Amino acid sequence: MHIMEIVSGRSVNGAVFHCLLLSRELVRRGHRVSLVCYGDSWIARQAAADGIPIITSDLHRWPPDELRRLAGLIHRTDVDVVHTHSSRAQFFGILLRWFSGVPSVATAHSRHFQLHWMFNDQVITVSEASRRYQRTRNFVRPSRIETIYNFIDHRRMTDVPDQTRFQVRRSLGIGKATPLIGIVGDIVPRKGLIHLVGAMPEILRAVPETRLIVVGHPRDEKYAELVQTAAVRLGVDSQILWTGYRGDVHEIMAALDVCVLPSLEESFPLSILEAMAARLPVVATMVGGIPECVVDGVTGTLVPPGDSDTLARAIVSILGDPSEHRRLGEAARRRVLQCFSPESQTARVERLFQRVIERRRAA
Repeated sequence: MHIMEIVSGRSVNGAVFHCLLLSRELVRRGHRVSLVCYGDSWIARQAAADGIPIITSDLHRWPPDELRRLAGLIHRTDVDVVHTHSSRAQFFGILLRWFSGVPSVATAHSRHFQLHWMFNDQVITVSEASRRYQRTRNFVRPSRIETIYNFIDHRRMTDVPDQTRFQVRRSLGIGKATPLIGIVGDIVPRKGLIHLVGAMPEILRAVPETRLIVVGHPRDEKYAELVQTAAVRLGVDSQILWTGYRGDVHEIMAALDVCVLPSLEESFPLSILEAMAARLPVVATMVGGIPECVVDGVTGTLVPPGDSDTLARAIVSILGDPSEHRRLGEAARRRVLQCFSPESQTARVERLFQRVIERRRAA
């Protein structure tokens, strides 16, 4: 099978990272993969290093010369299916379907009101919450939607030497025994970081040595400034470490005691799966696809969004109970292996591609 993956993100985010992992796994399983992306993008560099053929494009839709170019390439190289990620790529993929006659599959990594979704041959939703959104808001027919969870390379999270925890902490100026909680993701309003900062005074009253590490790009600079101002106002800024984007998240996870995600809106956050694979208890909000990742009381704790007090109590409870910490972490690891592995999820994507291809040929 020859799959053309198209992604429009320049930097790294959940959709881009999933596209890279899926491309790698499809190649490993014997398929041909061509990746269409911006020439200056993060994924172009990563995929090129893996030997995946790169087709650079700015994905412009008018004039239609780029659509014609890629449609011609599809026919010359016998592409069987086009698979798109991120909004610009997904609209481009719909038009490319009409230009080339090759079926298009789009993965909904986030939830946006965009009526072009209904014109795909198939939509992959990364959570049941996203599935409901595509059905009710974008009017995609139920027969054309299938939920297939994103996955992570769990081996990357567990093949970390034991000494990494202490090496990372030393590099960050954090002691071996210091309770360390962390959040990983872009600094944007929907991630709810301000509510975690708001929880810090109560956390520090209960566990005074606690430090918070914020790993992520300040994509919304005004919001980042607002959060930092709140930390100063609450008197907790000295207990917070801002690292910016890090390419060694697997090592950062090894240094944490609890992973926190206080989002106000989510589809299916990969950072939670990475934390679970690293045997970390997760404290997160019960929004979007998060409850499909974290089983409350089994692999972590779920709290209402925007509730700093409840968030603080949940974090303090885990920090204060080592046996519960171990129980949650081990259960989290098992859940990732059972439900979010590359092997199980890629096999489902393969079967979906094959059905779409056969349906188009029959038509």
